[in-house]
Amino acid sequence: MYQWISKLVREKPDQDSKRSIKPLSQQVMARYGCGYVSNSRLILRFEDKRRLRQRVKDEMGLDPFTEELPDGRLEMAQYHANEKLAAKPAGNDQLLLNSADGIVRVNGAQIQLHPESIKTAGLLCLNASIQTVEHQIIVVVENLTIMPLCHTWQLSLADPHALWLYRGDHKSGAKAEACCDFLQRFGAGKTVIVFSDMDPKGLEIALTMPHARYWLGPESSAWDDCFNSAYASRSGYDKQSDAMAFLMKTHDEGLLTEPFSELVSRIRKERSSFRQEHCYAHNVGLSLFPIRQKMS
Repeated sequence: MYQWISKLVREKPDQDSKRSIKPLSQQVMARYGCGYVSNSRLILRFEDKRRLRQRVKDEMGLDPFTEELPDGRLEMAQYHANEKLAAKPAGNDQLLLNSADGIVRVNGAQIQLHPESIKTAGLLCLNASIQTVEHQIIVVVENLTIMPLCHTWQLSLADPHALWLYRGDHKSGAKAEACCDFLQRFGAGKTVIVFSDMDPKGLEIALTMPHARYWLGPESSAWDDCFNSAYASRSGYDKQSDAMAFLMKTHDEGLLTEPFSELVSRIRKERSSFRQEHCYAHNVGLSLFPIRQKMS
């Protein structure tokens, strides 16, 4: 309701507005006693909008003309008795971070991880709490089982201090939405690498992740062995037809670099894929592949 009102009062503040008669608009009309119905439309005069704005300010301490709802429940609790009105559900802002050298560098601080007594997948933290990122390379990791391996897996990265960022899922606590938001905020000007399975979904992640420039996966000389390995996954390929269709569309539009385009073609031809866990278990050599053609 707040967001509906916010959009309304910002729309031509000195003019009348019209809205469809829907449950939410009816709730606003009933709660605040504003507007009238004409020709099956809700009409809100500019005086209604001004009065509505003031009513919401008095009720919530937030100005719908200038302020968005707080993202988190703790912030929302400062303004309203119902903290669940927060823009984001509880837990939707969680990130899982790790680093090859065991140090996460954010907010001008160095956070030491990896106690010798136990392997760790990293630091689970609030995306909104991060204001600065001091890493120059960000590696987005598709699978949770790979996250604790960042300090033991020798990868072809120029910077051993790269920040590892888990893509997120619906079980671990780390969320895909928070990962994408983090990259939208901090990915520009940094080198973003997607480290994923060599399958249609993994490559789709590389293509759709904000600011991603490179895909990290099996080096081209290992492709034949991977696709024809006893550990290759053919059933996994068959279940990812939508992702494959997306890859082919991008491929046919000529948007991909030559090596990445070749990989898409090979996956389609072989109808096979190879997962990150098997790359690690069988010591497959990895390389960085640029993803998209540079736009002139």
